[in-house]
Amino acid sequence: MEFNMSIRQGYQLLRKQKKIKLKDLSVIVGVSVPMLSMYENENVNLHKEKEKKYREFIISSSKRGIK
Repeated sequence: MEFNMSIRQGYQLLRKQKKIKLKDLSVIVGVSVPMLSMYENENVNLHKEKEKKYREFIISSSKRGIK
């Protein structure tokens, strides 16, 4: 059995494991919650700078997410 996961799906999984909410992440990235949701579901693309903020924040966040 083989599982193929896109980079966006990997970041989405990591975000959920760290309990980071789209609402909190949207403030950091500077886009709306629906836009982030569409990005994670591969319906739209983010500007490269916003995509970088998205990824860096998820990687650098603690396991408990934002308080």
